[in-house]
Parts: sequence; C-alpha cells; structure tokens
Amino acid sequence: MKEIHKLNLSRLTVLEFGQHIKSTLQNINLLGAGFITDVVLTSYLSKLNLKMVDYDKAMLQISKSDETAKIVEADIKRDNAISAATRQLSVFELSENPAEVLAYESLKTVFKTYGGIQSWNFEEESNGIDNLVVELGSTKYAPHIALVNMGSFVTRIDARNTDFKTLFDGRTQEVSIKVVYDTKVMRNDLKTSSDDMNNYVLSMAKAQNTDQYNRSLDVINTVRKYYSDLLAKRKPATKDAKIDEIPPMPPA
Repeated sequence: MKEIHKLNLSRLTVLEFGQHIKSTLQNINLLGAGFITDVVLTSYLSKLNLKMVDYDKAMLQISKSDETAKIVEADIKRDNAISAATRQLSVFELSENPAEVLAYESLKTVFKTYGGIQSWNFEEESNGIDNLVVELGSTKYAPHIALVNMGSFVTRIDARNTDFKTLFDGRTQEVSIKVVYDTKVMRNDLKTSSDDMNNYVLSMAKAQNTDQYNRSLDVINTVRKYYSDLLAKRKPATKDAKIDEIPPMPPA
C-alpha cells in the first residue's frame, strides 16, 4: 500500500527541518534531468527550491548571530510551554468528575480560539499569548484553571513569553536594521508547500503508477524515514546538555 512515511516534523530543529526538505529536493534531482515530466510536479519542485533559498538565508543569519539564535531558542521554549499546557488539559477529557469535564470543555474553547498560535509570527504570538494569559486569569476561567491544576502551566507560558519579549525587544540597532527573517512563518509556509507536493506525488503514484511518481515517492519516504529513525533514537535535551543535531542525509 502506497503511503507517506510518518515523520513528526515539529520535533525537527529549524536547521534539521530545512535539511530534510533539501535532501528530498536533491535526491529527486538525482533521478536525472528530464526524469520528471509532469509540469505540476516540476512547479512544486521549483517553488520549494526558491523558498529554500530564503530559508537558507535565515539559517545563515541565525548561525552568525548569537542574539538571533537566542531569540529563536526563546520562541521554542514558549511554544513548548503552550504544548505542555494543552497536554495537561487533555488529561481531563475522559475524567469521571463532571466539574473537571466542564472545566476541560470550557478551557478547550479558549485554547481553540488561539489555535495554531505557535505558528504565528513572533510579534503576533507575543500579543496572542498576552491575551491568552489574561483570559485564563479572568474570573470566568481561573476556577477551571485551579481545578485542573494548570496554574503552574499558565505561569510558565507567561514567563517564557516575557523572556522572549525581553530578548526580542532588546535587539541591538545592528540587528534591528537588518532584514529579520521570521523562521516560524517561513517554516510553516515550507511545510505547507512540502505537504502539498508529497500528497500530490502520492495521489499520482496511486492513480498513474509510473516511475516518475513511484520513484519520487520512494525518495520522499526514504528521507522521511531517515529523520524519523534518528528522532526515535534521540535523547531529550536536559538542562546541561542540548540535543544532538541530526546530520544532513547523504545523497542516495
């Protein structure tokens, strides 16, 4: 059965995410000049290549600037804080306590209002989290927060957002006058384009069952399996040790 190999892209660092798309593009290119004749697929590949140029520039800026790297790291920490809160809330979905179920449903509505906030651009997310924290602390939702033991999670979200804003607002003049690439928005755009291409290749491989689609699908899945396997083996980061970056996949 033809399918797209599962890969949790959210667990890839900004650098690894770019590497995995570049590996797909490079290995499809190695299939040979003129191998891909479908104009729709070549258009997908062309657009992804162009977007990768800008993404590479953003990666270069991050690697050259300690300040920018700290901003990106602080953004990841506040994203993780939001994820931790939503996971804590999900525990109460199947509670047998009616009050806890009511709290879950009520708070779920609030978080749904801010759905996808982790993929908003830097400044939009900062403002969004400010509003979210205020709303969760209101008289309407504060009792629910207390009931499901989420007070520390909300405090963490607020603290990590404050840390981010302190770094972001304190950028030096040198950094602020440069083009500041919002890697989060770029990454989300790249993911959407990549997913669209992958799904197109899969549907055509099923419908046409020809080499240009079947072998392209093989490339996509080989790259995704490479990163999926290494993610499965990777130890989580600790206070004293950062995660080991996954090296670029060698050309097939």
